[in-house]
Amino acid sequence: MLGLAAKALPNLGSLLQGTDDMQQTGVEYPKSVLNEDRLSGMATVLRPGPKPGERASDAEVTHAGATTTLFPFLYNPDGHTTGWALLCFDGRSATAGSSLLDAVRAVSPWPWVRPRLVLAGPMVDGGEVPILSDMDGKAHGAYGLEGRPALVLVRPDGHIAFRADGDRIEHLTAYCRKVFRTASADAAPVPMREETAHAV
Repeated sequence: MLGLAAKALPNLGSLLQGTDDMQQTGVEYPKSVLNEDRLSGMATVLRPGPKPGERASDAEVTHAGATTTLFPFLYNPDGHTTGWALLCFDGRSATAGSSLLDAVRAVSPWPWVRPRLVLAGPMVDGGEVPILSDMDGKAHGAYGLEGRPALVLVRPDGHIAFRADGDRIEHLTAYCRKVFRTASADAAPVPMREETAHAV
């Protein structure tokens, strides 16, 4: 029966299983040892957004005056290599800027973690850190973060590893120490043990 159906519908496999792109976006790692969720409060229940282990959402933003999306800043975070991307959402708060800049400084010992400021409120001078303007709130909405500053760490494969409230920098640094096991700017990430890699 499947053979006859395949002759009648040459793209049957794609219809049943989805395209490669669709299959990849459906992949989740809910039990990965890399997952850690430190977002607090009822807003997490009411507007959950993608959680650790789930695929990071794309959304329209503006960078350097041009309309773009988040994905180029996740998958190619420094313009020529892959790495971990730290999305620092201001939650449209006028007072979140200093906490987000503290988070940027906090991950500086790990050069493969590359911060991005996602600002729906007042602009912040991030120095060399890319500023992604989200005045329409599309990126904040895609992550369930409208009205709340937050930190979202995205793995090189595009899945969320960690998220926390924007002013809880200690949670971010504790996570980086646990996962990367070093704070030396000259060191590379320590490879995951084989059982950890399978869990991811």
